[in-house]
Amino acid sequence: MITVIGLGFVGLTTALGFSEKGSKVFGYDIDKEKVEFIKNNQLPFYENGLDKALAENLGKNFCIVENLKNAIENSEVVFLCVGTPSDEKGHADLKYIKSALEEILKYTNKNEKKVIVTKSTIPPATTQTAIVPSTNSWGFEVGKNIFVANNPEFLREGFAWEDFISPDRIVIGAEDDFTKKTLRKIY
Repeated sequence: MITVIGLGFVGLTTALGFSEKGSKVFGYDIDKEKVEFIKNNQLPFYENGLDKALAENLGKNFCIVENLKNAIENSEVVFLCVGTPSDEKGHADLKYIKSALEEILKYTNKNEKKVIVTKSTIPPATTQTAIVPSTNSWGFEVGKNIFVANNPEFLREGFAWEDFISPDRIVIGAEDDFTKKTLRKIY
């Protein structure tokens, strides 16, 4: 089971891509208007091939959730696909990443293994300087009872579906074998 937080261009493509490959995927977004579009089998943006994937997977391998608790509790892997807009100084604003991470940690059982994957665009070293310390501050121990990885996207606008289903490369940044094996399995 996979949860994808953020159903924009990257998140919705990711969620539907894993659904198409046979995984059960929960999708979540705070934008209620976007969620309603998707629930009604409509895309909030145009992307070639994604409409067919939505029609084939919605309510089957892909389910929209309005509450993260059940999705997080039942997922082995959680993808962060939230926005990272620039702040007033031009730096990446990580408030959505941090907020989503807190929601994940709030519903994660410390006795179960869970992999949190950042697919959002973040500056180099953000995992070590922000994500790992935040996770550890909640009483988790990264690499023991929770795992983190980076998985940048290489999706071209207009070809995102094709790029996800038949990628020319998949980059996974992980430090432990459990995370690597888990992500290889779902890809």
